[in-house]
Amino acid sequence: MASLLELKMQSSSKSQSVIGSLFAICGLAFYLVLSFSTSTPAAGADLKPGDTIGPHNWERVKDMVGENLLNRIKQGYTLKIKEPRTYRPPKEFAEATEKYSGRVKLGRNGELLNYVAGLPFPSLDPKDPQAGLKLAWNFYWRWLGDDYKNGGAIKEGKIIRYALEKDGSERRADVINLMIRTRNRVTLDPMPVIPGYEHIDWMQIRADEYPRDTSGTTTLEIRYGDPKREDDLYVYVPSIRRVRRAPPVQRCGTIAPSEFNFDDINSFNGKVTDFNYQFLGEKKVLGNFSQEHLPFRRKNGDYLPLDEKWEVMDTYVLEITPKNPSYCYPKKILYIDKVNWEALWVMIWDKEGNYWKEQFGFRTPVKLPDGREVLSIGTVVIINVQNGRSSLVTVSRFYNHGYQPTLFTLATLQTVMRGGMIR
Repeated sequence: MASLLELKMQSSSKSQSVIGSLFAICGLAFYLVLSFSTSTPAAGADLKPGDTIGPHNWERVKDMVGENLLNRIKQGYTLKIKEPRTYRPPKEFAEATEKYSGRVKLGRNGELLNYVAGLPFPSLDPKDPQAGLKLAWNFYWRWLGDDYKNGGAIKEGKIIRYALEKDGSERRADVINLMIRTRNRVTLDPMPVIPGYEHIDWMQIRADEYPRDTSGTTTLEIRYGDPKREDDLYVYVPSIRRVRRAPPVQRCGTIAPSEFNFDDINSFNGKVTDFNYQFLGEKKVLGNFSQEHLPFRRKNGDYLPLDEKWEVMDTYVLEITPKNPSYCYPKKILYIDKVNWEALWVMIWDKEGNYWKEQFGFRTPVKLPDGREVLSIGTVVIINVQNGRSSLVTVSRFYNHGYQPTLFTLATLQTVMRGGMIR
């Protein structure tokens, strides 16, 4: 994305590292482009529902999609624009935000102080020098239900995942995923925190169901509130019939057979205090908050939807860089919508400053147990532009199932080890 490179130039010029300096030098090449673009209408301003975008007019969305998708449009892919749909978190989340946000502060090391529930910083000031960190905390504590089952709103009742090779061959892998928030609970009792679990943010279990060679592999993940305490990540491996604690570096390992790693889940799943943040501004991008087909229709071997339309959406742009220089992703940039604080696009670079991965996620409406309609993740696509591999995950959620924290323990992994299931 041309704008993305410009934003990268602005943020990287502030870095004192050699790599940062190189980015700043490269960014000068785009200065004239930046100056020119400020005299033209804002990206997306002239797009309207019913418009068709293709190789004949790709310039209209050149600042609104990832570089890889833009190249596909140039090569013949077409998409249509539709009327945007607006969904908001449940009213009890807004009530919690109003009740508790006034007391929230940032600590000396970027930690969140006095947080209880709801959105930590509902009034984000772009001029605030800590706007990037506050945006990261808003993204982290956005509404995701008090618990959920990924894939619960799909007829198969599980995550449908496809790994696509560069030659177009595909491999399907189905997954069961359950998650519980022990803090920031606004609907299910006990609220706003489960007694005895005040030190934990969330827990989740993920179990492979298909194909046979990975079936039964189960992970238990626990995120602690203490910024100095590492996540717990336990894995049951059927081939050795043992439960093993995975080292923190495992978060950077890809989740076979996909291009996702553990920190790619939910667009960015790293521990907030382990990273630095830079607020890069606001941007109109293309997204989809009303995905119609789950999974969406596509050509065999291709990751692009055939008949899903796109919406013009307002986002905040957040740059994420690790405090640990050996971390797998030197830089991520998220485009986060201003209403639900969901990431529509994720861009990733490698240590040499080369574009590495591109991720976009569609959302879809689902119903809570009481019938209210809320937003859920739909299909997420990640493309490794360097090796040509891509992955699609259709996730549509069933929220507020009423899970108990005792489900998210090593005892559950031991039950799987003895032949049990977590369904």
